[in-house]
Amino acid sequence: MTKLLTAAALIVVTLMINHALGKTIKHLGNKKKVSTDRMFYIQKTLQFFIFITAILLMTVVFGLNYAQFGLVISSIFAVIGIALFAQWSILSNITASIIIFFFFPYRVGDHVAIREDTETLEGEILEITLFHLLILREEGDILSYPNSLVFQRAIVIKPKNRKQKISTQVGHEE
Repeated sequence: MTKLLTAAALIVVTLMINHALGKTIKHLGNKKKVSTDRMFYIQKTLQFFIFITAILLMTVVFGLNYAQFGLVISSIFAVIGIALFAQWSILSNITASIIIFFFFPYRVGDHVAIREDTETLEGEILEITLFHLLILREEGDILSYPNSLVFQRAIVIKPKNRKQKISTQVGHEE
């Protein structure tokens, strides 16, 4: 009976965390004026990790001892590590997308210049997806720039209007 009550409590806490996470992401997304699709992807990615954590905790509740739990965890990470070895950039782009959502000042519509070694890539941000930025270049072509590279390159942001530019530079919203 204790196991069932603990499991029920774990389910309720997981649902409450998911609900709070959804509200927080929606609030921040609306405040930063990001697309509904982007908020959805961020929310689902974070909910996935919460769900996996809840499942692992549930296995402990229903009798896996810590040694077995450690074995299960290390096995899962080994399989994920092998599966993602060739796809590491996908995982880093998803992680970068989450960080960009919460902390970066640029938005869809901003004009940006990305400093590369040999050239400067310039254009207007069309969309910030889970894996990359879509940038409309002045020549009319669309550049797909990986999120993980955002942290490795200098990006000059040229917001739509001067008031937004000033608030962006100091890191505050209006």
